[in-house]
Amino acid sequence: MQITCLGATRTVTGSSFLVELDDQTCFLVDCGLFQGGRQIEQRNWDISDHRPQDIKAIYITHAHIDHSGLVPRLTRQGYNGPIYATKATSELLKILWLDSAHIQQMEAQWQSRKNKRVGRKDIEPLYETVDAEAAIALIRPVEMNAPLELIPGVTSTFVSAGHILGAASLHLSLQAADGAHNVGFSGDVGRQKQLIVPDPEIMPRVDTLFMETTYGQRLHKSIADSEKELMDVITQAFKEGGRVVIPSFAVERTQELIYVMAQAYRDGKWPGEMPVYLDSPLAIKATQIFRDHPEFFDDETKAILDSGQRPLNFPFLTPTPSTQESQAINDKKGPMVIIAGNGMSTAGRIKHHLKHNLWRSDCHVVIVGFQAQGSTGRQLVDGADTVKIFREDVEVRAKIHTIGGFSAHADQAELLTWLEPQIHDGLCVNLIHGEELQSLGFAKVAQKRFPNAHFHVPKWKEVIRVTPFAEVAPLPVEEFPEPAARLAMPQRRAMVAEVRQLRDRLDEVMLEILTGERDLDQRQIEALRQVVEGAEAALAQWEAA
Repeated sequence: MQITCLGATRTVTGSSFLVELDDQTCFLVDCGLFQGGRQIEQRNWDISDHRPQDIKAIYITHAHIDHSGLVPRLTRQGYNGPIYATKATSELLKILWLDSAHIQQMEAQWQSRKNKRVGRKDIEPLYETVDAEAAIALIRPVEMNAPLELIPGVTSTFVSAGHILGAASLHLSLQAADGAHNVGFSGDVGRQKQLIVPDPEIMPRVDTLFMETTYGQRLHKSIADSEKELMDVITQAFKEGGRVVIPSFAVERTQELIYVMAQAYRDGKWPGEMPVYLDSPLAIKATQIFRDHPEFFDDETKAILDSGQRPLNFPFLTPTPSTQESQAINDKKGPMVIIAGNGMSTAGRIKHHLKHNLWRSDCHVVIVGFQAQGSTGRQLVDGADTVKIFREDVEVRAKIHTIGGFSAHADQAELLTWLEPQIHDGLCVNLIHGEELQSLGFAKVAQKRFPNAHFHVPKWKEVIRVTPFAEVAPLPVEEFPEPAARLAMPQRRAMVAEVRQLRDRLDEVMLEILTGERDLDQRQIEALRQVVEGAEAALAQWEAA
């Protein structure tokens, strides 16, 4: 049995893991789109390692595009097996995939028109609406907390992860010829006391865990403080006659913002008749799905409904689904709030609103979610004086506010709290879905707190081999033998322990460099990296023999 890390390794997007029981049985856990700049997005085009012709199924932990958005690419390449997800996730996937396909087509058409002017070839979209529709037809909704053998030898259980409507962690009990192994995938872990959705639950015991670390080195502000900060910005803009522009993810983040604004209205704290334009067709549809599924709400949100109030609506909220309605917003005068997608400002209507408003000193841009390296949103957070929008430089005069408390991701303390009840002697934890500094930093903290577990930060396309758990004392790194000698070693576990020690040492050095504790010595880094690669190659050679 082995698991290949096809994404979300030392980066946040592109979550996808190929699980192989044997030569005949393999499947994917998540199949996400890489986002955050041209270089990393190039990975979306080559999906040969995803093996669309071979995999038996795809399990989706939740609907966000960085966990699900590559599925239509697989259907375009011939995948026609089942796609398993919770009921709420299944509903959200339908609108998210169609929206993503539309974006892919529009961007390809735009680039093709540009290419024609200089005599270049047309651009093929990553996938099209027909591919998204084919993927939607393959969705098979399943219940939370229901162990099901959907693939022979694989018993899967979705467990609530908080985060967004329908989001889940996935517990897998794997049975193969060489034994049994329990594997857990955290998905994206939500926050304690998060708005709208329930708190994350704990999976059954696992031997190997793949755990997200988006904010492995960060502590969030409290949700109450973040609500106040948002309302302070809105009130200030109202007094100035300015605008509040909020790049927002269509699913969960938008609904949380509406929830906070609706609460302020019910409490008599909304400034005047300040309008709020929900300028995202996708977010409008997602919000309606939320309203249609109150059974997935937490107790606090259900209580608002039971009192006769509307937690996801208020009189000054105006959806603008059509292009004409969206364009008309920038012709309006006076203070207003504009919520538009996408959340990283890399595509969608938010780009138009930023182009029209970033140069205005009375504009407030509120960042309420994670911003990947290379994205326009990340440039704004990092204090850029100008950003390029539609290939034009736009001066940044607007005030940029980063409000981290609305994050749907657990912070370091919350991740440790979620992890603690799952710790046992010999647990192997692979830290994923975090930029390198976040994952390596969390590994250092978690290893100190839970010394009886092992923490590892995989690399892209790294293969994690899993076998029935057995403890073997690690050999000293200094006694690392030559490959020929390793072939004669009877204990595979001892070899694995050595390779882990070497990997960990390399990760420690990289963390020290990233945090400024060590000066970069490229020769030393390369020497250590070669030792690690040699150890991994020796292990592979031994296993092949």
